[in-house]
Amino acid sequence: MKVAIIGAGASGLVCAAEIAAKAKLNKLSVEITLLEGNDKVGKKILATGNGRCNMMNRNEGDFFFDKNGFSSYALKKFNVESNLSFFASHGLYTRTDEEGRIYPLSNQASSVLDCLRFACDGLGVKAVTDYTVNTLKSKNKGFVLNGELVFDRVVLACGGKAGVKGFNGYDLLTQTGHKVNTPCPSLTKLEVSELALVRQLKGVRQKGSFTLYCDNKEIAAESGEILFTDYGISGIAAMQLSAYAARCGGKKRLVADFVKELTFNELTTAIADFAKNANGLKNENLLSGFVSKKLGGVVLKSLGFSLDDYACRLSVKEIKAIAARLKGFEFNISGLKGFNEAQVTAGGADTSAFNRKTMESEKVRGLYCIGELLDVDGLCGGYNLHWAWSSARLCAESIINEISDRKG
Repeated sequence: MKVAIIGAGASGLVCAAEIAAKAKLNKLSVEITLLEGNDKVGKKILATGNGRCNMMNRNEGDFFFDKNGFSSYALKKFNVESNLSFFASHGLYTRTDEEGRIYPLSNQASSVLDCLRFACDGLGVKAVTDYTVNTLKSKNKGFVLNGELVFDRVVLACGGKAGVKGFNGYDLLTQTGHKVNTPCPSLTKLEVSELALVRQLKGVRQKGSFTLYCDNKEIAAESGEILFTDYGISGIAAMQLSAYAARCGGKKRLVADFVKELTFNELTTAIADFAKNANGLKNENLLSGFVSKKLGGVVLKSLGFSLDDYACRLSVKEIKAIAARLKGFEFNISGLKGFNEAQVTAGGADTSAFNRKTMESEKVRGLYCIGELLDVDGLCGGYNLHWAWSSARLCAESIINEISDRKG
């Protein structure tokens, strides 16, 4: 049995290693070839988690976007503990941080890549780099790639468009009669209309709670830190919300509560007391005990207050307006940063044409699809790599089971 895995990224490498390991254990004859367009395998793994590779997350919940729960079977069968055992069996150990995120013990993404590379090499997986598959045709119960390479089974593990140049995975899907749901960047930075405002705050980091509205309907909320930039807003909280914004076609706005620890009334009282009791206090320093001085200044100027005026002159009505702005600062989202700056792709291969228990195509027998190429994506925190590992291992198990059944 000759198996081609197109794409030697996270899902492709795990799928190859798992097929090879199970074939060896069951004494099956399987020849596995990884076909990778880049000059090296696993390049994208090195960039994940800011070079540390956030592999998975121990927190459970609704962290994935897909249709009809397509991902649930793979994620449940190959859960966090199962995947950790897989990596440990290949010499990689991990640690978990206080928020449930799992990293390699070395704290380096290169350790994850090395683990998978060494596993594939040691199990006899052939890796061909600098090779782009442009055509995929089924022929005589098998497949022909680029009119020259013949395989019995093909696994599409091409990943998505995020952070990739010259991506053609969707072309291969359409060549085999599969529908591709419109891909768009996700887990990326938010562009806002209030450029003059955010540019005054460029480089400022601010924690708070942030709510995304689409056509005045609340879509999602996130707490954490944002980073102001010259085009809009970045940071984990903004990137999490971008996953929802990517799926919203209406008018989008972000409402920030920069002092979520206090209610509106508590904040109003606190500001009023400070303004009244601090002798000679100017407006420029009024909010420095609640938010960064620069953000406080922008909040006050946005309401028309002079920073050189004295805080004791503020009326109760004006202080309430300041508190309301701190707890409800609005930004109109004008767009999302593109694929070059996105961590993951939303959209992809329509999952209705694939068996969620095997990852095999319902249209073309012997063709499998795994990882980000499918219309499945998750939030920040290791969830997308979890999907890559789990879908890859389910696919490998399915292929091995089929070969074993044929042998039997």
